[in-house]
Amino acid sequence: MSDRERTEPEWQAVLDGDKEAFNRLIEPLAADLIAAAREELACFVELGEIPEGLYAVEDIVAQAVLRAWRNRRRRPPQVSLKAWLLAILYRIFDDIRDRERRRQEIAEAAREQHPEIPPLEDEDAFWDWFQPEDLPLLEPLMPEETPSPEEIASLLETRPHAVATVARRALVMHRHGIEIGEISAVLRKPAAETRALIAEAAKRARTAGRSG
Repeated sequence: MSDRERTEPEWQAVLDGDKEAFNRLIEPLAADLIAAAREELACFVELGEIPEGLYAVEDIVAQAVLRAWRNRRRRPPQVSLKAWLLAILYRIFDDIRDRERRRQEIAEAAREQHPEIPPLEDEDAFWDWFQPEDLPLLEPLMPEETPSPEEIASLLETRPHAVATVARRALVMHRHGIEIGEISAVLRKPAAETRALIAEAAKRARTAGRSG
């Protein structure tokens, strides 16, 4: 029996409003969410897209969990809870990055008297990511061994520009055991492109790990 099959009865309780059931499902995933958030924040800070010290990892994870609870009925049934939570987490980081970028653009626009900059996407647009009916969700993991966490950490710390954000996220999700089809759903990419992203990011991570 898969993890999803074991958790689905409890997920029905979550849909019915059982917050304790929700917390029981989230608890085993908390460490992975915090680790992913820490890696993501470190990369964006290193890239200069998010100011250092302005956001706390724990606060971002808490925001992701709260958003998941409030929008629990929007979770696609074909997508695992871990993949769904990581998707929410990544979209929050994208919002933070876009907010910081917009703040800079507003400051520049004020100096140059440009027209008003349009606002960020609304809540409904936030949830318009998954199209699982168009994606091969059951495609298995790639047979090649995933780089170790140390190799990935070396890449993220020493060469954050070496891998694009989407490729980095694909590799991290793959490391967490999420199926290619689910990663494709999260990233809104075809499965073949997702596999190529993971392969390239893995190659760069191994190179960085050996050189580090």
